[in-house]
Amino acid sequence: MKQWLKYSALGLMAMASIQCSRVEPNYEGILMENYGRNGKSDFRTVVGRQWTMWPGTTLYQVPMFETSGDPQAVTINAKDAGVFTVDPSYQYQAIRGQGVDIVFSYKHLGISQPQVMMDNVENSILNKLVINAYREEARNYTTDSLMNNLNTFEKQVEGRLKKDFEAKLFQLNNLTSGLQPPASMAKAIEARNNAIQQAEQVRNELQVAKMNLEKAKIEAEANRVKSQGLDSKLLQEKWIEAIRNTNNKVIITDGKTPVILNP
Repeated sequence: MKQWLKYSALGLMAMASIQCSRVEPNYEGILMENYGRNGKSDFRTVVGRQWTMWPGTTLYQVPMFETSGDPQAVTINAKDAGVFTVDPSYQYQAIRGQGVDIVFSYKHLGISQPQVMMDNVENSILNKLVINAYREEARNYTTDSLMNNLNTFEKQVEGRLKKDFEAKLFQLNNLTSGLQPPASMAKAIEARNNAIQQAEQVRNELQVAKMNLEKAKIEAEANRVKSQGLDSKLLQEKWIEAIRNTNNKVIITDGKTPVILNP
């Protein structure tokens, strides 16, 4: 009898351990009872260990930490039919205190496992919000205006999505568009940038050439003046030296015919 009681107790403990679940740290535990027949009133926030052995009882755990969403790249159209590509990614998290509403709203997506829950919510709800926001906001721009106002466009999309996510009980923390222009526009932009760079290079070369020409002119003029000054002085010095060193005296009589004395 004692042996049977021992095994029965061990069996009950094993069953209890199987039917007892614990809310993990940084998760919001939501306990559903009575199969949720009475609507939201059958859902409540719980912490710690919870008995889930009773029929119709399920413990859901909603992650409260930041996680990432990564929709597939899609094309979007400007209002003049320009085609862009967006490859968005975003970081978000559930709004704390909204666990009951999240579970009640999305449990039909199969969210008994936290990671599966978030993946299903992303694929079924959040990714679609992101793609639709990009597509609809792009229709407010022409192709050129979208390229010239890219920061404004992305801020508008992000501002819209913050409200959309909040309405779905989530907080959008960060958004990256990965926006790429049409191939033809990308080539045109590259060609324009190359032309600008080449024009700038030519302007720089012309400026340098002009400066070098001015420098050469200044140096030539300086050399000419210097040469004239040195030649006149040098001739004068040689004439004085010749008079000083010769025994003959040169006398200018009529200004035309010199007379040499003591030849």
